[in-house]
Amino acid sequence: MRHIRIIHKLRTLVALLVFAAVVSAVGGLWWANRTGLPDSWRAKIEQGLAAKGIHADIGKLRYWPLQGIEADEVRIFADETRQRVIARANEVIVGVDRTKLARGDVRVERLELQGGSLTLPVDPEDPNSKVLEVKNASGRVLMPRGRRLEILNARGDISGIRLEFEALLMGYRQRLSVKDMDTEQAQLYRRMLLSRVIGMLEPWSFDPEKPPVIRIRVEGDLDDPRSVRADLSLKSDRMEHGGIALGRVEAAGEMRGRLLVLESLKVEDGGGALNGRMEYDLATRTGRFDAKSNLELPSLLREINAAGVLEKVSFQSRPQLDANGTFEWPEGSPPSFHIIGHLAANDVRFAEHSASRVESDISWDGKRLYLDNIKATRPDGKLEARLMIEPEQVRYEASTNLRASVWKGLFDNHVLGKVLSDFTENKNPTVSGHVEGRFSRTDKHDWSTVGEVRATNMSYKGTPFLWAQTKMTLNHDFLDFHDGSVEFDYSDYAMRKAHGGPMSGKASAGSVRWEPGRSCLVFEDIEGTIWPAPVLRMFLPKVADHLEQYRFHRPPKLSASGEIGLMERGEQKTDFRVKGATPGNVSYEFANTDLLLSDLEVNVRILPGHTEVNDLSFNLYEGLVRGRFDVRYADDLVKGELDWTRLSLPAISKDCGFDKKAKGYVTGRMDIEQRGKGSGGLSGDGLIALEEGELFSVPIFGPLSPVLSAVLANKKAGFQEAQEAFCTYHMKEGVLRTTDFQTSTPSLVFTGDAVADLNRKTLDMTIRMNARGLLGVITLPLKPFYGLFQFRGTGPLREPKWDNVMFTSPPESEHETLLAPPKARIARPLGRP
Repeated sequence: MRHIRIIHKLRTLVALLVFAAVVSAVGGLWWANRTGLPDSWRAKIEQGLAAKGIHADIGKLRYWPLQGIEADEVRIFADETRQRVIARANEVIVGVDRTKLARGDVRVERLELQGGSLTLPVDPEDPNSKVLEVKNASGRVLMPRGRRLEILNARGDISGIRLEFEALLMGYRQRLSVKDMDTEQAQLYRRMLLSRVIGMLEPWSFDPEKPPVIRIRVEGDLDDPRSVRADLSLKSDRMEHGGIALGRVEAAGEMRGRLLVLESLKVEDGGGALNGRMEYDLATRTGRFDAKSNLELPSLLREINAAGVLEKVSFQSRPQLDANGTFEWPEGSPPSFHIIGHLAANDVRFAEHSASRVESDISWDGKRLYLDNIKATRPDGKLEARLMIEPEQVRYEASTNLRASVWKGLFDNHVLGKVLSDFTENKNPTVSGHVEGRFSRTDKHDWSTVGEVRATNMSYKGTPFLWAQTKMTLNHDFLDFHDGSVEFDYSDYAMRKAHGGPMSGKASAGSVRWEPGRSCLVFEDIEGTIWPAPVLRMFLPKVADHLEQYRFHRPPKLSASGEIGLMERGEQKTDFRVKGATPGNVSYEFANTDLLLSDLEVNVRILPGHTEVNDLSFNLYEGLVRGRFDVRYADDLVKGELDWTRLSLPAISKDCGFDKKAKGYVTGRMDIEQRGKGSGGLSGDGLIALEEGELFSVPIFGPLSPVLSAVLANKKAGFQEAQEAFCTYHMKEGVLRTTDFQTSTPSLVFTGDAVADLNRKTLDMTIRMNARGLLGVITLPLKPFYGLFQFRGTGPLREPKWDNVMFTSPPESEHETLLAPPKARIARPLGRP
């Protein structure tokens, strides 16, 4: 029994000792983890890591029986000099060979990081370099015996972007050497690349549950740095930034030393994709690429910092871009690209204009965009051009057959836009032109262009033409259309239809310039055989309305030059001169009578508010008419003077519808004032003379005159004819008055006064006659009025009725002419030669 009790007590003692040992061990472990394992342990661990080529400084050590040794506040250095920190980490589990640890030999076999954090400076030598903050970091580093180092399942988050890393390296324990420098440089390049890729992704927003994933796997022998290769890949689902939405981004490639090669790059935006390949040298920070894309082009332009070059261009369908080129990616700056390629797109819009298809070769050097072999097509024509789009200006050269209506909107706020809007299209119009020039991208007033253009079957301000062509030099402050020519279309012109004539007329222009400072058009060397009214209607409609009164049967030959004021500021600047001549006929209505003029010549000067007609001459009724006038449009007034020489009285009587044919010629002049178009607005003063006429025949032998003419078989025998007459007159509102009409024969004197109403076409005229010879003898019983007769004619101008009326005392103005005795004349005896 006693033996049993001793055994029982011994067991109890052992149990108590074991419990006390466990409590002491747990307490010691708790105390050690709270205060940290002894410095000797930390030194051993650091030495063990250094033996594996990892030079570290450990702040604290803890021991977890089930996990191992935990190192906290760990700094990892580039080499044994411990001058450059290449990483910082918290809560690193250090796995050691426990069999060696019992003998005091610390041999590190693995490192584990679970849910900790890691900081990686991009360039350890630069204290100001960017630092990569890795959160939720985890992974395992295996360091078995020999030269092998393996990193498995390393991952973490940098700025919300998932990073996954694996490595299998040989020869990681190296002394400081040239090869070490090459290896470290390659590591620096990889960190720089990783930093730049993350920097590019940071502005983008994405689903936190599905962030972009960057995978890196490094393999190689560090004894031969050229064998070290890093396989890289990037994958991301939907991302958005600056109005750009990408549905998917994938990239895969490898990196050897400083050279990155992406064998595949694919970007999708939901409606299109970009597929390409890229190479990048991290040492020179340069690379090259080639790609095919039908992404939204504005998105691509924004990403290469070229959004402004096509700011007014929009694409209604996906453009197709085939491109290659080079790029530079300087430190601290976005990449700049040099691109060449070909662009094709359907349904393209520029401002208010559209094209069904556009193709172009492109070249972009980071600042300038060169578009060559541009071909834009529309249902109504095409454009071929080339553009150089620079930061401050755009230079261009273009050939096109697009209609004028396409270009109107480009100059809405300039007088050139008004010029273009005044063109209208007729049947089957065409336009062809070639221009080159430049315009500022910042100053809308800074532009210029030169070129030439030809148009067919169009109208300008209602005046149709078959074709027109001109050279031009244009800028915001100056428009010069020079060396121009035009063929006007007269097929529907009323004047041609009324009088016949050619179907068209040609003209040329040395120059037509717009000068905004003077608000006027300047014309030089205008020449042509054309109807004047349609041409002037384009610039001076009031003058054209007046010219329509002169109905040219054939186009006259014209030459012109001068200035035409535009709008209110330029109205007082008009000074336009026209010289015209026509061998054909011109119809003109004067005093309600349609006159037929021929061989007209004239010089016209158009001034503000009125027109001066000088050196006017034409043939009328077989005689010559000359004149000058001043036409004032506001008052509908024509003032001037007119003279005529030897107009045929028979022709006049025929046109005026006189029943009796007259003889002789009329010469005279008139200071004329015409308001409106009818004879009621005609006023003035003048004189008129009849030559070689036959106003009437007087029987100089009284009752014996008819007997004598019968005996001699000569109707004129025994009669004297009044062949010449003269009077001055005053006309007011179409009513002509004269008080000094006079005519005579060798034996008779006639005076008269008259009122001729051109409005009613009536005549009221009194003729007084002083007779001599036998006719005077018959009147002897009538003393004191022997030899004096008086006649009065009234009625229509065509055939007034003449009556012999009682003689009345003549006006004072007729006394001397009528009552003075006639001068004696030597008479030739009858029957003698």
